[in-house]
Amino acid sequence: MRNFRHHLKHFVFLLILFLFPLFISAQTPPDEFLGHKVGADRKLADWNQITGYFQKLDKESNRMKVLKIGESTVDNKPLIMAVITSEDNMDELDTYTGITQRLRNARGLTPEKARELSKQGKPIVLFTCNIHSTEIASSQMSMEFAYNLVTGKTPFDADKVLDDVIVLLVPSSNPDGEQMVTEWYRKWVGTKYEGGRMPWLYHHYAGHDNNRDWFMMNLKETRAVNRVLYHDWIPQIHIDEHQMGSTGARLFVPPFKNPPIPNVHPLMWRGVALCGMNMSYDLQKNGFTGVVHGRSYTGWWIGACDDTSWLHNTVGLLSEMASVDVASPIYIESTELPDAYYEKRMQFPDPWPGGWWRLRDLVDYELCLSMSLVKTAYLHKEDFLYNFYKMNRDNIQAGKKGEPYAFVIPKEQRDTPTTMKMLDILKIGGVEIHQAEEEFVAGGKVYPAGSYVVKMSQPYRPYAQALLEKQEYPDIRQYPGGPPEPPYDNAGWTLPLQMGVECERIEESFQADLTKVEEIPYPSVEIPAEAAPYLVLDSKENAAYSMAFALLEEGTEVYRSKESITEDEFQAAAGSFLVKNSGKVQQVLPQLLEKWHATVYKLEDAAGISKFPLDKPRVALYQSWRSNMDEGWTRYVFDHKGISYTTLHNKDFRDKKGNPADLSEKFDVIFFASESADIIKTGQPDPESRWARYFTEMPPKYKGGIEKEGVKALKNFVEDGGILVTLNDACELVFDEFDDVPARNATERYGRDEFFCPTSILRIKVENDAPLGYGFPEKAAAMFSRSFGIDTWIPSGNWDRNVVASYPKKDILLSGWLLGEEKISRKSAVVDLSYKKGHIVLIGFRCQHRAQSHGTYKFLFNSIFYPENN
Repeated sequence: MRNFRHHLKHFVFLLILFLFPLFISAQTPPDEFLGHKVGADRKLADWNQITGYFQKLDKESNRMKVLKIGESTVDNKPLIMAVITSEDNMDELDTYTGITQRLRNARGLTPEKARELSKQGKPIVLFTCNIHSTEIASSQMSMEFAYNLVTGKTPFDADKVLDDVIVLLVPSSNPDGEQMVTEWYRKWVGTKYEGGRMPWLYHHYAGHDNNRDWFMMNLKETRAVNRVLYHDWIPQIHIDEHQMGSTGARLFVPPFKNPPIPNVHPLMWRGVALCGMNMSYDLQKNGFTGVVHGRSYTGWWIGACDDTSWLHNTVGLLSEMASVDVASPIYIESTELPDAYYEKRMQFPDPWPGGWWRLRDLVDYELCLSMSLVKTAYLHKEDFLYNFYKMNRDNIQAGKKGEPYAFVIPKEQRDTPTTMKMLDILKIGGVEIHQAEEEFVAGGKVYPAGSYVVKMSQPYRPYAQALLEKQEYPDIRQYPGGPPEPPYDNAGWTLPLQMGVECERIEESFQADLTKVEEIPYPSVEIPAEAAPYLVLDSKENAAYSMAFALLEEGTEVYRSKESITEDEFQAAAGSFLVKNSGKVQQVLPQLLEKWHATVYKLEDAAGISKFPLDKPRVALYQSWRSNMDEGWTRYVFDHKGISYTTLHNKDFRDKKGNPADLSEKFDVIFFASESADIIKTGQPDPESRWARYFTEMPPKYKGGIEKEGVKALKNFVEDGGILVTLNDACELVFDEFDDVPARNATERYGRDEFFCPTSILRIKVENDAPLGYGFPEKAAAMFSRSFGIDTWIPSGNWDRNVVASYPKKDILLSGWLLGEEKISRKSAVVDLSYKKGHIVLIGFRCQHRAQSHGTYKFLFNSIFYPENN
């Protein structure tokens, strides 16, 4: 009996030992976890479910580890990333990321040593999903993709491949949005609003523009993924998975169409083509039709998640799936497919015939292309690692040859805090920056000690150069002599121009005593002694406005000068802020200076300075129910510059009886971000507009606009002394609704073949002694994005006008693309209209464009601190 028990125990032990690997490999399929098949009609997993599933899979598999890489903007939801690779690799992740760090910093690394490291290393492939929250398929697919990888349900030998490849998977780059879209969709399933758009942005500030933030790094989510890409993990391959319209191709994969952005290494485009064509091949052999390449999406940088990788020597890829109505299936007649996506072409050899199109179709396509990319990384393991080194090395060598050799940011700037902000942005993106210890000469000019130098001999040379130089978009026509073929998005973006920072391109090498900057040294500001009767904040600095607003909120005494202030120790521009020194000021000043880094001067006597007192301004910003990105970015600027405001909705323009509301009772300044006048007034586009077909009916609570009562309320507001500020498209509200207004859109009558300027930077002249021009230099740069020039004329009746900014006669283009310069020559860009007691400010361009154009923020700020308003 004793022997039997002994043998039984031994047998049970061996059985457990044998079955243990089976127990630990029993990973839960996502279908079982969710209670429905991934991609099932009208079924979505929300962010809580997605993170829950990834955490469960992490516990069940030694091939996966879930990391928190950041948090979302509003709800602080965890932004997660799954690391998927073999168990052996999991123990050596630091070793493999160390190898990629060394291959990036190619200085002193011989090709022979780089080859050796490439053999030892493992290529890192990053998948980012669902940055655009309504493009939701990839977030759902990510669960099944992860499950298939860790369980070996793959079209390749997963043991071999995951032993040679490290997969990084971000299920959603916008967790707040994924949750919002899912909750909104579920709410309206089974009603006529099923699959319709939300009335608000799916990113608190940016909406769809969260994929244009990848050099400015405004958003928390952008910064989190940026750290993965260019600091912590440094993948050699990166794909961002998206969706597009419903009636074209079923899927776009690279290669991209012309034009390519200059200065990107040719190996980049070859790597992109290799990965993209392998995807197409694998999709085709698995029976997936309607796959296109080389159309719609260009090789020109737009500041997006995927294409910023090109400039960092990471093979950057984009996939775009044809959409359904969020999770609701759609039926597409073959006659509804355009000829370009119905007929066979070399870029589109197997058209999709039409029929039902479901969320599960998107999941299946994305699973196939994602597996294909992992396989490609495995098959070309050493090539991807070595070519990553080669691109970095070649960039370092190219920079030594000059053309350009460096960019110099002189120490003396009009707006030092904004200059430091620009340098910070560059550094976050991985740019190497140096500072001069002594005076030096470059390009025949003397630069003082403390100036900053961005040498082009660095691994991320293409990125640094793209941000600092002026762009020249090629003149591409739809056919010879025909109208221009528009870029996918922006044609120019030059960061120093947008931010109002002086930056000079140096072509040839020079000698200077330089120290590498490890952390951007925001200047420490000396707090003036309490004895000074007044403190001066120079209006040339954006930070001065933030300081002034904060001080007014504290109840302190603040004035604005109507003229420049010249003292022995400083000269401040017209519109500078004079703060009456007090114990309260001394109490709050240290923390404000720590936050804003503004320059503060002492002033002994303000009696001789022409000035006007300030009250805390009451600011409002209109928000329609059409999820306007420009409004979101305006909120971002106000929030991050310390400007308190009230959000106005349609109902706020009518009182309880339905009559026009008394807006002047509550507000001094009302802003309308760029938006169609029809949307503002009625909540719908003009039926004749090309956008009308995309309009979807909203639930009753979110229908309509400010209506005629709102227009009347705005007229009364201005007549009573209020300031109405309209940006870009919103200016049409004034042109359409205010009688006898002495201004109009000067360029709307021209076709694209006569006048064309796609998101480019133009030169403007500013009247900086006018209240709206305070703090500006005489020459500035405006971001022209679906913008226009303004005609004015001699007014009649109660109107008057003052042109504050205008386009010069010639040489208007600074960066990007401009056709028909003469059509905007000498037209107005910013106009200050006086009407009865109030003002209307027409800003004919996006002066706060995507929270990038810091150099023209002052048009917003000066509207808030207008003299007659205080």
